[in-house]
Amino acid sequence: MAVSIRGRPIRSLRMRGRNDSGEENVPLDLTREPSDNLREILQNVAKPHGVTNMRKLGHLNNFIKLLISIGHCEEKFGFTYEEIIICLRLALLNEAKEVRAAGLRVLRYLIRDSNVLQKVLRLQVDYLIARCIDIQQSNEGERTQALRLVRKMITVNALLFPSSVTNSLIAVGTDGLQERDRMVRAAIAIVCELALKNPEVVANRGGLSTILKSVIDCQLSRINEALITTILHLLNHPHTRQYVRNDVELEQILAPFTDFHYRHNADTSEIQLKEDRDARFLSSRMAIVAAFRSWSGEPNHHLSCGYNVCLFVLLCFSGLT
Repeated sequence: MAVSIRGRPIRSLRMRGRNDSGEENVPLDLTREPSDNLREILQNVAKPHGVTNMRKLGHLNNFIKLLISIGHCEEKFGFTYEEIIICLRLALLNEAKEVRAAGLRVLRYLIRDSNVLQKVLRLQVDYLIARCIDIQQSNEGERTQALRLVRKMITVNALLFPSSVTNSLIAVGTDGLQERDRMVRAAIAIVCELALKNPEVVANRGGLSTILKSVIDCQLSRINEALITTILHLLNHPHTRQYVRNDVELEQILAPFTDFHYRHNADTSEIQLKEDRDARFLSSRMAIVAAFRSWSGEPNHHLSCGYNVCLFVLLCFSGLT
């Protein structure tokens, strides 16, 4: 079997992404019966010993080629979706991040409707997806594939979205900045998307509070407006208004103006406190302005009159009116 090393040592290739991962050049004969090809792929992926990780990576990439060639026809597979998913989830437990990333990519191609998604969730693959999102060990390629799979799940059927993955996304969005996690904005964007399509699962896991916290973290006007607009969209509809707690969550955007001793992060040093407070003032101001711009001028029954007056007074004192 020919091995393509692409002129670089295998040790250095382990740190590369999928396009430069050094996987073995595993041949795929599309003239064979699809069931025979799939059997060979699944056998090699599921074997605990005797198959190198780079060879498993080659077989996982061949799975996608086969799927594109024959389509999603269970009769041609020769296996049920449950049997395929059971074999593929072993890839998510592999010690090599390249294999885990390839496994996530295969699942993204495999999930095409609610029926397949339900089977994935029934086999508890969502916990392995959450694990891939949580791991931070120079594995951005793997986490990127996990987030792309998560978005596919939302697109297929957001009402089936699992709370396990929601918890991981919210955790990254809440504490990611302190951990210098580069996936923070991507995670928050997905939480916002999920909040529009399945607000219940986001609200029950504290995701709306995370979105509002991110509003105060962001000094970029367009991102800040997009975040606060997600909350305003939920407030605008009677059937989703119940998920936003006015007295707890919405007050976060006012805190920099109303709380004299406000600190966004408890570990902010005294030297950095003034600079940090100015940044929070700017973020809060952007959010308040965006909220008022969304108001048509008609009586706003879902917010108390006192709340609107409070916002107006704050705008006057901050020079925004």
